[in-house]
Amino acid sequence: MQSGTLVAGRYRLDERIAAGGMGEVWKGTDTRLQREVAIKILHAGLSGNDKFRTRFQLEARSVAALQSPGIVGLYDYGEETTDDDGLVSYLIMELVRGRSLAEILRDRGTLPPDEVMKIVATAADALETAHRNDIIHRDIKPANLLVDEATGSTKIVDFGISAARGASGLTETGTVMGTLAYASPEQLNGAELTGASDLYSLGIVAYEALMGRPPFVSDTPVAVMNGHMTQAPPPLSRDIPAGVAQVVLQSLQKDPRARYTSAAEMARSAREGRVVTGGIPVSPATPSDGQQTQYFGTDQTALLGAGVGGGNTAEQPTGAMAHEEEKSSVTPWIITAAVIAALAIIGLLIWLNGLNDDPNGQIETPEPTSSSVETSAEPSPTEDQTTTDDDDDSNWDPSTDEETSETPSETASSPDTETSSPDSETSSPATETSEPDGETTPSDETESPTTEASQNL
Repeated sequence: MQSGTLVAGRYRLDERIAAGGMGEVWKGTDTRLQREVAIKILHAGLSGNDKFRTRFQLEARSVAALQSPGIVGLYDYGEETTDDDGLVSYLIMELVRGRSLAEILRDRGTLPPDEVMKIVATAADALETAHRNDIIHRDIKPANLLVDEATGSTKIVDFGISAARGASGLTETGTVMGTLAYASPEQLNGAELTGASDLYSLGIVAYEALMGRPPFVSDTPVAVMNGHMTQAPPPLSRDIPAGVAQVVLQSLQKDPRARYTSAAEMARSAREGRVVTGGIPVSPATPSDGQQTQYFGTDQTALLGAGVGGGNTAEQPTGAMAHEEEKSSVTPWIITAAVIAALAIIGLLIWLNGLNDDPNGQIETPEPTSSSVETSAEPSPTEDQTTTDDDDDSNWDPSTDEETSETPSETASSPDTETSSPDSETSSPATETSEPDGETTPSDETESPTTEASQNL
């Protein structure tokens, strides 16, 4: 069809906006009401196909039943026979200002988390309206989300392959309707769909907007399908706020029952997630060691999602809950370090006792050794302080403790090794040579290396 053509004697085609395999979208004018409209025309060849005509009619009925700021409004539907093209089906719809999210991502690459959550929240609001009317979109993707970049408001378009819950007969056996990169696992399995399928697709859209690409990308469709059905998505960037990451990862759960219970709940969580600041390590994949699951493991994700719907519970994972998990992971390392220190001291005692049997040894009496043992064998106050310090350190790294746990052994044994030399001019820092009055006292230097080593624990 050409510019200037009147459809149904009323709607003038002004400018072609888009064209695809199923038809064209035009910017037009309702000459009767003198308002701008969008005119969607099904290709003539498809208009004669009963199945495609039925789908086109379904889109008209679906959109007409939905009254939501986030869904493009439908004004009219009809069929017309033209001299050039024969039978054509058309939809007269609201003309939306803005661009598709697909175009925006092509230009900008990624979007800030706050902007992504605005898009998710408004799209989820629209999906809630559709789901309440038992309509599942089945093709949520960036190309079907029109975004007003000034306000962040989003409208869902193209309900052409939407389906009423439980409807059948429009899809051939073995045919998957939708776009592979955004399809839910149950959609790919051919299972009966619920609104949770649209939420999964919206989660994929959010992931792409944050990371610049969908989570599952491959040259082969089979690999993409396998990713959706069996693989965890690659980890999100660590600088993404915890609340935002929670929204994305919960919506991408493989089991539909583990996702949000409704689109309205997802919308609330997206709005709450926007105000949560501070990033946390996020990795939905199975971690290589147990420590990685402290922040965002599979079980914890399910737990966090259960509390999203009420109040400000979305902030809890980065507050008390995460801190308690961190404390519980620090304690075993402190205990391990204390045991290593104790073993080092015991080894030192055995070694010193061996020197006492050596006639060439410089240690004249056992009393200084006992004093040294009493001084270095008092880890309790230092351990308590270390526990407090570690509890307050949200960036605790197990590898640090593994390296410093050997320090007490090296610090304690080195000074005493010097005392074993017959030519030594200075006695061990752990003991002092007898004063003129014959008394042996611990040196102040004894506490310095021991305390420093303990604090490194």
